[in-house]
Amino acid sequence: MNSGAITAWNAGATGAGINIGVIDSGIDFTQADLTGRISTSLSTDVIIGRNTPTGTPGAGGQPAHGTLVSGIIASNFNGFGTIGTAYQSTIVSIRSDRSDCEDADDDVCFHTADLIRAIDYAIAHDLPIVNMSLGGETSLGAQFEAALERAVRAGIVFTIAAGNAGEEATGGNPEWPGRYATDPRFAGSIIVVGAHNASNVLAAFSNRAGVSAASYLSAAGEDVITGCDGTSCWRINGTSFSAPAVAGALALLLDAFPNLTGREAVEILLTTAREAGAAGTDAVYGRGLLDIAQAFQPVGSTSVPMASGATVSVTTQRFSYSGAAFGDAFRNTPGLQTVGHDSYDRLFRVDLAAAYGQAPRGDRSRMPQLERQQATLTLDAPIGGQLSLTSSAAVDDSAHDPAALSNALTPWLDERRREDVMVQFSTDHGAVAVWQGRNGARSPFELGAGDGFASLAQVDRAWLGAARIGALTFTADAGAGDRAMPFQSAEEDVSRYSRFAMKWDASPTAQLTFAGGSLEERMGPLGSYAPLGSGFEMPSDSTFAGVSGRFGLGSGLWLDAEMGWARTDLAGQFLSLSEQAVSSSWRLGLTSACEQLGFGCRSLTWSISQPLRVESGEFSAWLADAPLEYFDPLTFSERRFSATPTGRQIDLALGSLHELPNGSYLDLRAVVTRDDRHVRTAAPALGLMGQWRTTF
Repeated sequence: MNSGAITAWNAGATGAGINIGVIDSGIDFTQADLTGRISTSLSTDVIIGRNTPTGTPGAGGQPAHGTLVSGIIASNFNGFGTIGTAYQSTIVSIRSDRSDCEDADDDVCFHTADLIRAIDYAIAHDLPIVNMSLGGETSLGAQFEAALERAVRAGIVFTIAAGNAGEEATGGNPEWPGRYATDPRFAGSIIVVGAHNASNVLAAFSNRAGVSAASYLSAAGEDVITGCDGTSCWRINGTSFSAPAVAGALALLLDAFPNLTGREAVEILLTTAREAGAAGTDAVYGRGLLDIAQAFQPVGSTSVPMASGATVSVTTQRFSYSGAAFGDAFRNTPGLQTVGHDSYDRLFRVDLAAAYGQAPRGDRSRMPQLERQQATLTLDAPIGGQLSLTSSAAVDDSAHDPAALSNALTPWLDERRREDVMVQFSTDHGAVAVWQGRNGARSPFELGAGDGFASLAQVDRAWLGAARIGALTFTADAGAGDRAMPFQSAEEDVSRYSRFAMKWDASPTAQLTFAGGSLEERMGPLGSYAPLGSGFEMPSDSTFAGVSGRFGLGSGLWLDAEMGWARTDLAGQFLSLSEQAVSSSWRLGLTSACEQLGFGCRSLTWSISQPLRVESGEFSAWLADAPLEYFDPLTFSERRFSATPTGRQIDLALGSLHELPNGSYLDLRAVVTRDDRHVRTAAPALGLMGQWRTTF
C-alpha cells in the first residue's frame, strides 16, 4: 500500500537521528528486521519491579505487539522482509503492558498509572514522537490528561490508534486516548489514526473519525506486512499498525526539515492528506489518507530569496507564460534552479523555469478568425471627407466556442464576448481612425509590415493616421493594452506599441511596405505574460523593423513576402538580458489562379514561413545556491543561459479558395509544421482548416 514514502526516501529522508517512543508491550531486541533500530540504552519497562523491556511473544509464536508496531516504523532496508516508513529511525521501547486484565479475552492491557509513567519517561528523555497503538472506551482521567499536557508543553507529538471496534462502536468516534485529539488542550499535538485497505477504503473494523475528524488520518492497516525474521513475515490487520506508519511519516519530516517543530509536522500531514470520502474534512475519513509524497511538497507559497534581499513568491498556480518566440528556452535550462522556503519555512529546491507555462503559438496565421457581426454608419463630412462609425462583436455560437479557442492561445483572457468600435475620418489624401476593443478583440490596424510585433501588444485601444502623397502612403499608428485573468483585477496599460510605416505602390502589380517601431511590455518580452507584482514580470523594450511586398509575376501568379526583426532589452526582478535578444520572423508565399481545376476554384496559395523566433541573446540571474547543510547561510551565484529555443518552427501551407454556386465561398487550408513552437523534439504536426463565408 503506497503512502508515498518513496518520495521522502528519494529526497534523502530516512528518519535517521529521530528517536520514536513506542508505548506498548515491549520489543524483541533480536528481531532480524529491527537490527540496529532499537535503542537498548533508552528502552525501558515502566512496570515497577519487572525490568523486562523486551516483550513476550503472542499466541502461535506471533511476535510481541510492540515488535510488530515497531516494524512498521523502522524495519531495515536490508533486502528482505518489509521496509519501515522511517527505516533508519531509532525505536525507544517504553514497555507498559500488564497481563492482569479485567477482560478474560485480553492477553495484554494497560493501566492508566503505567501510561502516565510512560509519558513522563518520554518527556524526560526528549523523545519528539510517541506512538500509542492502544485504546479503550472511556477517558483516562485527570492525572493522565495532566501528563499529556506536560508532554505537549515539552513538544512531544503523538500518533494514537483510532481503535478496532468498527463503525458502530463509541458512537462512530475514535477510542480513548485517541479521542483526546479533540480536546483543545492537546489539539495539534495528536493525530488519531484509522485504517484503510489496499483500495484506499476505510477498513470495516476501523473506528471512524467522528468528533476527532479535524485531527484524524487514515493509513494502511489491512493486510500489513511486518515482523519479518529473514525467512517469513506476519500479515496483520488493525489500527495499531496504521498509527506507526504516521509516526514514521512524522520522523521523515523532522529528518528532512530539521527546522520543523513536531506540531508543524503534524499540521503538514493533516493539511496534505489525500482527499477521501466526502469533500473536505468529514466524519468518516477525517482529513483524509496519509500522503507522504504530498507532505514533501511545498505547502502554501514558496518564497525564493534574491541576491538583492527581496523575495519572489512561487505558488502552485501557474499564471505566467513566456513569449512564443522563446520556445523551450525557459523550460530547457537548469540555470533557474535555486532554493526557496515554503509557508513552514522548509527549505526546498526550486526550479523557477517551471513557473512559466508553455507559451501560446506566436503565428498570427494560426489564430482563429471568429465570425463577427458588424454594423457601419457613414456620414459625409467637411472638405470632401467621410466620417464612419463601425461596431462589431464576435458571434456567440454554441457549436463553435470562441472563448475556448481564444483561451487556448491567450489563457489570460476571460470568456466575455469580444467587442470593438472604430471611428474613422477619411479623405482622398489620408485618414484618421480611433479604435477601442475589449475582452481580447483584435485591432484592425494591420499594415502588412511589423504586424507581428504590433500584435504582441494585444492592444485594447489604438489610433492610426495615414497620408497619401502620390504612390506613397505614410502611416503612423499606436496602441495600448490591458490584461485580465478570469476572477482577477485588470492590469492596466501593461503594453504599448508605436509604429511608422511607408507603403510604395510602384504599380498595380507591385507594392512594397517598410515599417519600424517600438514595443513596451511591462509583463514580459515578446508576448510574455507575468502578473505585475509577482516577481516574475520582465519589463522589456523592443525596437522592431519589417518589410513586406506583393508582386505580380504574370499569368495570374503573385509573390508575397514579409520579414521582420527586433532587438529586445529587459530587466526583471530576478531575470535580465545580459545580451540583447534578437528575434526574426519571415514568410514567403505564391498565389495563382486555378479556374482550370474546376470545383469553383478561384485561387491556390503556397507558403513557407517561420513564426517569430529569438535568434540570439542571453539571460542572466543571481540566484541562491543549494547549501551543503540545511542551516548553512545561503550564497548566490550568477546563472546565464541562452534565450534561443532548441528548434526552429517552419510551416508549410497549401490553401485554396472556392466559389460555391450560391455565391458563398469555401476557404480550405492545410499546414505541416516542423519543430512546433520552436521545440526541436516536437513531432511534426498537421493541421487542416476550413472556413465558409457568405453575404446577405
